[in-house]
Amino acid sequence: MIALLGRSDPATTQAIQFARGILEGSATAFYEVDGNLNLNRFVLSNGVPAGFHDQYVAGMSRLDPLHPRAAANQPFARLSVAIDRCPTAEAATYRSFAGQCGIVDMIEFFFRRKDRIVAGMSVLWGEGCRIPDGSMHIAEKIHDYLEFNLTSRLSSASDEPARYGLTAREMEVIELLCCGRTNREISECLNIGLATVKTHLIHIFEKLGVETRSAVVALMSRPH
Repeated sequence: MIALLGRSDPATTQAIQFARGILEGSATAFYEVDGNLNLNRFVLSNGVPAGFHDQYVAGMSRLDPLHPRAAANQPFARLSVAIDRCPTAEAATYRSFAGQCGIVDMIEFFFRRKDRIVAGMSVLWGEGCRIPDGSMHIAEKIHDYLEFNLTSRLSSASDEPARYGLTAREMEVIELLCCGRTNREISECLNIGLATVKTHLIHIFEKLGVETRSAVVALMSRPH
């Protein structure tokens, strides 16, 4: 597993690998969700297509028909089914983007505490990967197990934006920073100027009470 802005403790890793295995997926992406429905603290498995995550964070998430903001009361959803039911131009663009990255389909799980989505997980199927018959039925059977195991170990980190007064854009900068991105790479990923990146970092350092990039990574990766 590759941990980005998060922790992949053994229990979390086991639950994620279980979902990937039983659904015969080619990759998984687990993440936490803050009170403003921003995704952060990603844990990606091997097999996530190169560039997919960066482009998703950089802006494609706004077109994602499986984003938690579109979840309503659903415990899970499948990309192809969601697009067939609501064939908007945005959804079609997102499906094209996923296809260009080699993703044939995916199931998104939504995990809640007290009726609020606090985490989610994508199980991706790549080209040539078998999608099991009755995949939605399988997802229904394993959802509660995954929800219990994955949310019971969540720290209060999903509330970090509220705790530190971080904006959604600052969280995006932090995520890329913790992926090891340079200022120029952050600028390109988020399509913002280099000077704007530096300004965001100044504000982030002030809000977190740190002075270095490494201190940001350490603080955001630390259990609370």
